[in-house]
Amino acid sequence: MDISTVVNLVLCILSFILAAISVVTVVITLRQNHKMIESSTRPYLTIYYNNTYFDTMHHYLILKNFGASSATIVNFTSSCDTLEFALNADRKPFVALSGVSLAPGQKISYVIDGKKFSTRESITFTIKYQSNSKHFYCETIEILPKYLHNVCGLRASTENKEMRVISYSLQDIAEKML
Repeated sequence: MDISTVVNLVLCILSFILAAISVVTVVITLRQNHKMIESSTRPYLTIYYNNTYFDTMHHYLILKNFGASSATIVNFTSSCDTLEFALNADRKPFVALSGVSLAPGQKISYVIDGKKFSTRESITFTIKYQSNSKHFYCETIEILPKYLHNVCGLRASTENKEMRVISYSLQDIAEKML
């Protein structure tokens, strides 16, 4: 074999290796992009505790879709009977959610009895849900009511300056929305 044949053979082998590496790199990149796109557009359901204090304290358990697409609940379970802390005995929180769809940003709120809720050390909720693209997800959320119950915010108490307090509050809300 002469030198030009050897050089051509080596160049062909190197070209093949570089092409194979390029194809593998493209496939890996496409898979990563697919995972990133799915992650950024999928639904994210979670349940959390919150309270409000206008004239009296009200306690809520809220199921919300924080994701970018809608979700259909397949199964919802709790480590305890939610009727224990229901404010209204006729309305058990989070009952019969199977098949319910939540749009992005949509939430389901239940007013609960804060005193009964705070007696629990821990409550675990498991939510199995499906996205529009037929992917299934499962979230397990643990809430520690005993520690969350005492969380409260400060309220302005001023004599004859209520309009100023309202004005400052609205300005604060507007600034936080920017």
